[in-house]
Amino acid sequence: MGHGLIEDALLPVRERFWKRFSEQGMPKPSQEAFQYLPFSKIVPPTEPAAEAPQQMPHFLPGCAGRIVFSNGYFSPEHSILPKGCILLPLEEAMKSYGLVLQNRFAKSLKEESDPLAALNGAFHGRGAFLYVPPGLVIEQPIQIISLFSSANWMGQRLQLFLGKGAELKLVQTFAGKGSAVEMLDAVLDAGAKLSVQDCSELQEEAVFFRNLRASLKKDARLSSFSFSEGSSLYRRSLSASLLEEGAEVHLKGLDHLTGSKQAHTHVLIEHHAPHCLSRQHFKKALQGKARSSFEGKIYVQPQAQKTEAYQLNQNLILSEEAAAHAKPNLEIFADDVKASHGATFSQLSEEEIFYFQARGIPPADAKKLLFHGFCSELLEEISFSPLREALLARLVR
Repeated sequence: MGHGLIEDALLPVRERFWKRFSEQGMPKPSQEAFQYLPFSKIVPPTEPAAEAPQQMPHFLPGCAGRIVFSNGYFSPEHSILPKGCILLPLEEAMKSYGLVLQNRFAKSLKEESDPLAALNGAFHGRGAFLYVPPGLVIEQPIQIISLFSSANWMGQRLQLFLGKGAELKLVQTFAGKGSAVEMLDAVLDAGAKLSVQDCSELQEEAVFFRNLRASLKKDARLSSFSFSEGSSLYRRSLSASLLEEGAEVHLKGLDHLTGSKQAHTHVLIEHHAPHCLSRQHFKKALQGKARSSFEGKIYVQPQAQKTEAYQLNQNLILSEEAAAHAKPNLEIFADDVKASHGATFSQLSEEEIFYFQARGIPPADAKKLLFHGFCSELLEEISFSPLREALLARLVR
């Protein structure tokens, strides 16, 4: 395995992740979590991308700071955070926070079943470490700016730790082309709150794999919303472990796919403790020859009594050639649980279009209104207004 410039402190970690990836191999159609992906578009990497010159990033107004990556390489000189936060290149963090990082890496290597997540551990450019101390509440969001321009394989990694009672909001913006695997690995201590809202604006030929991994302790809360217009191949993989009582996870996503673009979603929620809550709601609107899939699992351990777990995937098919697949499922081993899962597939209702026509609204405008009604349910829940307005503008293009 060649890496060019490799930080000495991370070399053993990279090698262990590479060994894990080599054992698993590239994803295969026989694997349930990958069965709908166009495998011809996944080219195994040989070398990570070199660091690219900084481009002019797009800054969202109203943010308290920013973390900038270029081709997967963390750029400290362009990153700014509020007072009290600790933000370091991952190789530097290994010197001061080595024990906590090694423990997290060991857990990932033991439990990670996604070969692409293991690939990120081996091939990320220059990772970043972010620590929010106990009790620190950052009211305004931090923007993570990710710029991709290389034709080589790129990997981006952020290791995030929230102390007890800490609160953080992240807004992620991705833009670019090429092949990339991104990882946000978060640990939430007791009472911590993390909100992650992301939107990708990838070129059509891009191959992009987004990964979110989170471990939650007592009364911690994770909220995630992701928006995508897809690409040649876009896949989000979200996984959360509710480890102690009172933890909550809320995952939501919206994909608007046109042409031949694709977007695939894989979710795994593991309930390990009683009195925890998880909710999932993902919507996909497809036009042209677009393709999508949703594969999610809620796993409830025997000791996780009083669990509440809900999962819903809704698909709006707007053309004859578009195709969506869904496979929500539950595995419950506790006997005192409230849980549901489901998927729906629909087209625009002729009756609803006729209703608009009867009130003087042309069919084309009626279809636009119905489409926006389908999308707005999730977009209205975005608390950061500059992001919500930017996404609404993209939907009316």
